[in-house]
Amino acid sequence: MVEVTAVPTDSQCLNGGYGWLEIECGRCKTKASLPLDAIRRARDTPIWKLEPSFRCRSCGTRRYKPPVRMIKLTERREITPYKWVHPDEER
Repeated sequence: MVEVTAVPTDSQCLNGGYGWLEIECGRCKTKASLPLDAIRRARDTPIWKLEPSFRCRSCGTRRYKPPVRMIKLTERREITPYKWVHPDEER
C-alpha cells in the first residue's frame, strides 16, 4: 500500500529539484534561504514539521530567539547571505 501525502518530505523536495527553503522572522522580518540538505533531520520528515526548529539569530537575545515562518521552497538560493565585515575594516 502506498501512502499519499499532500505535504512533501525533505527528500521529496530534494529529489524534485527544490533545494532551498526561504524563511522569515515574525518580529524583525529578516529573510534567509536555507539549504535543505544541510538541515539535520530525517529525510522522511515532512517540511511543515521543520518550522518549529528554526529561530531568528538577528533579533534574538541570549535567552529568547523568536520563531520564524516558512515562506516557500525554491530551486536555487534567492536571498544572498549576509556578508560579515570585521568592525576594524572600512566598508
